[in-house]
Amino acid sequence: MKEIANLPEKDRELLFRNTAGRKSLTPAIIEKDFWVCWTLDYLFQQSKWKNSMIFKGGTSLSKAYSLIQRFSEDIDLILDWRALGYGADEPWEERSNKKQEEFNRQANERSAAYLKEEIVPVLQEEFSRFLGKKADVHISPEDDLTIIFSYPHLYSGNGTVQEIRLEIGPLAAATPAAKQTITPYAAESYPHVFRQPSTEVKTVLPERTFWEKVLILHSEAHRPAASPMPPRYSRHYYDVVMMSDSPVKDAAFADRELLEKVTAFKKKFYPLNRARYDDVLSGNIRLLPSDAHMKDLKDDYAKMQQMIFEERYSFDEIVERLAVLETEMNNLFR
Repeated sequence: MKEIANLPEKDRELLFRNTAGRKSLTPAIIEKDFWVCWTLDYLFQQSKWKNSMIFKGGTSLSKAYSLIQRFSEDIDLILDWRALGYGADEPWEERSNKKQEEFNRQANERSAAYLKEEIVPVLQEEFSRFLGKKADVHISPEDDLTIIFSYPHLYSGNGTVQEIRLEIGPLAAATPAAKQTITPYAAESYPHVFRQPSTEVKTVLPERTFWEKVLILHSEAHRPAASPMPPRYSRHYYDVVMMSDSPVKDAAFADRELLEKVTAFKKKFYPLNRARYDDVLSGNIRLLPSDAHMKDLKDDYAKMQQMIFEERYSFDEIVERLAVLETEMNNLFR
């Protein structure tokens, strides 16, 4: 991938444009996908944190497992909390609710400082060296646990933001995980152009991501009518349906212990009174939003369509599939 990053602009433009034609995607998406994979290759093969990070989230479902047919442009990463000076089991120690809340706050503050003082300067220096010009790497002004890499781009607009968001935090579970192969769309279409078409990235297994997203949907089902749903949240509903079409669903259903671990993790590190996480384990899972949020979610899903390729479910089909899945889950756990 390194040689592609340093190609003359006209050659990169030709590669991305021709790949876009083959994939029926925009050149901007092909370009951004390349830089997502390039960044992952650096982090997991070359950086000093290659053994201290794990890839997770929606982009992992797309790039590592091909479970969803949508372009997911952010990179979600787990930072081993031992890199911040914590013992392996220290975050799991028993604490009162108040002390646990304080621990969570301090862990995120410590992580934010680590990103700003340790990771960003190294990324700036090494990305600049690899690219032969100054790289734009900085902390997001909206979120101090997110690093922004404004990659060298040939395309703009068309709904694609020309930056990669590295969302990095210590308060996430790193198991189960395994090494997976990541390949840019351009390398899938033109492998002979790449000396190194793929890279290996340690990635959370999709069964855990499935349950984590189920808990997101369950929490959203209890969102008060006056509280707006965050933008782009319809992706979680789409992702759960797509995973339920795959063997991941049966693997997750067969692992109640994993669901218990995911639920315990949520309750300890991301407590939310309205979420009613205990209901999940007693056969009272809710996957559908309240009527008050249904229209907003439908509008959000409509805006997301340009990021979905190949098979597309309508919003009504998503709702129908989730209703069936909800019944199936609750019958399983009652």
